[in-house]
Amino acid sequence: MKRLAPVIFWLGLPLLLGWAGCAEVPVAKPYQAAPATDVGKVQAWSDAEQVAGTNTDRITVIGTGESMRPIYGENTVLVLSKIEYDNLKPGMQVAYLSQAGSRVVHVLLEKDTGGWRVQGLNNQHEDRERVTRYNLIGVVYASFATDEALK
Repeated sequence: MKRLAPVIFWLGLPLLLGWAGCAEVPVAKPYQAAPATDVGKVQAWSDAEQVAGTNTDRITVIGTGESMRPIYGENTVLVLSKIEYDNLKPGMQVAYLSQAGSRVVHVLLEKDTGGWRVQGLNNQHEDRERVTRYNLIGVVYASFATDEALK
């Protein structure tokens, strides 16, 4: 029995360490919300301004509307970062200036001849407008949920 103990140990060690069995393939979870804390608007704005202040190509804005729920709620403070149009990729959350003059933050779907198709996560249909190099503001670099955004 004493001679079998080392053999059993070395044969069982891979099982104990998880070396045997099927490899688990990670499953992507798109648009997963980042952790949020329950802070007021002033604190969220202050934190966002600190992050934006680390780079001259960043600005701070306050989100409105429900189109990006569950990621961003009303009054979420966003830090936008400039990006070259040619560096955009599907799935990025971008801000663009609509023809009506509003800032819109939605998700890039696919590029076509008219520009990038976009849609809010909580919207049934994609936007009529396309994101182009002329109306692109930037990508979402960071978000700060306020106590009001979490409701």
